[in-house]
Amino acid sequence: MPSEFDQYVDRYKEIINARSAIVGESFEYFIRLRLGLLARELADASEPPPRRILDFGCGIGETERTMRELFPHATVDGIDSSPESIKAALHLGLRDVSFQVSEQADLPFETGSFDLIYSNGTFHHIEHSAHDVVVRELVRVLRPRGHLFVFENNPLNPLTLLGMYRNPFDRGARVLFPWYLRRLQRDAGLRINALRYYVFFPKQLKALRWSEPWLRTVPLGAQYYVWGTKASSTC
Repeated sequence: MPSEFDQYVDRYKEIINARSAIVGESFEYFIRLRLGLLARELADASEPPPRRILDFGCGIGETERTMRELFPHATVDGIDSSPESIKAALHLGLRDVSFQVSEQADLPFETGSFDLIYSNGTFHHIEHSAHDVVVRELVRVLRPRGHLFVFENNPLNPLTLLGMYRNPFDRGARVLFPWYLRRLQRDAGLRINALRYYVFFPKQLKALRWSEPWLRTVPLGAQYYVWGTKASSTC
């Protein structure tokens, strides 16, 4: 079945860049920022580099370009409900990256397949009644001691809400409060390592961004992420 995102594939970057004008940064900037935060968390925790990564809600596959740079020895799977987005992703021709379409609650992967699962801006497009099932399925395909990083827009930030209102595929989406997403992961059996906020200063004030690492627990950043880890024994 067609996805709501199919109609936006050709203009996806343009739409994101228009919404990001509030901060003054580009689509690619935010990809590198998120993956940089993720990589730093793993490095600071002395975690080994992931061997297999899942991008849940991969869209047009641009995130995988940066994943290939940061994790050159990993294989990457991208999955999305939009056939047109996956078609665009396949045209990128990235090494050791596979893309596929799935609209099912059950993921087409074996139990314990991934060291790392990344998801950005996907959960606010999923019916809230399905969140618990989706998170538990993500936990199923995580290996023991595997990591789940979920990035979302922060509804506590008014500029974020304005940006979502201006975005045709976010307008009307039901936002997720940070503590709700943290509870979802905890209830699915993950150990919660961090709930952190980021994007505090627009480009015009980038001279102040050096202070952002000290603001990660302040719930005013435009976006946030929750990082959970699966137990060493199989759940």
